[in-house]
Amino acid sequence: MSDPIPSSSSPPPPSSPTPSSSTPSSSSSGPALSSSRFALPGKRSPEKVYTGPSANTLSAPRTRSQAEKYFARVANENVLPTRANKLLGVGGWVIGGFACFYMALFADFGEREHVFSPVRRQYDILKRSIFTLSPSERHMMSIENRVGENETNRPPS
Repeated sequence: MSDPIPSSSSPPPPSSPTPSSSTPSSSSSGPALSSSRFALPGKRSPEKVYTGPSANTLSAPRTRSQAEKYFARVANENVLPTRANKLLGVGGWVIGGFACFYMALFADFGEREHVFSPVRRQYDILKRSIFTLSPSERHMMSIENRVGENETNRPPS
């Protein structure tokens, strides 16, 4: 089920590999069909060999207070962000928001319909409503039609 861990600090030297009897020998110079051409006796694969330190060379496990002291020192939770860190954080959000706004309303995605087309149509309607006068406002200010606008409302000259 699991490989035994060797008791010494270094693993025993592997025995000489023997050709696996399950793979037929081929005359071609290509790679073998199986993942390994050689099998170690008693092991599933050479990658599964334990190479770490033995249990008797390791130090005793840390106590809970030692672990808490170590992680409190490493986490640096008591360090407050500087003004530069705050400005970088806010600046990143501002630039990201501007990039999203630009991509949705102004970036060129071609003439075909795309995902931002309804948003752009609504933006155009809003922009026209802000920057143009309604007919009642024009009449109140006695402004004539601009060049290129509907000329059917003009009196004959």
